[in-house]
Amino acid sequence: MDIIGVKMHGRQDDDSDFVLFNLEEDVKFIEPWQVTENSGKTLAFHTTCGSYIAIHIMRDADKAYKPYGFESYDRSTLVNKSKVKSTEPTKTGTMIHFFDGTRVHVRKKFKK
Repeated sequence: MDIIGVKMHGRQDDDSDFVLFNLEEDVKFIEPWQVTENSGKTLAFHTTCGSYIAIHIMRDADKAYKPYGFESYDRSTLVNKSKVKSTEPTKTGTMIHFFDGTRVHVRKKFKK
């Protein structure tokens, strides 16, 4: 099972910050870790090549998942574009309809 992690230390604030690793083959141990004293804990994955945290910030998720077809449709929603069946304009944004019948409302306005 592959996981995308974010470098814990030495971030460059570019695509090199995101690393794909295999949970079964690469990870020696996992532990909870706090970025700052006042932040919530997230998972840290420790490998031979370094330590990485689980992606937990939308800004990081936007960068990391873009190559997999995800797009930021507002500040709190990443959408897998290959799963979108249709879009429907609303007064406050757009309703995104998926092929499986589910939907999500986003603040970004799309034209029909």
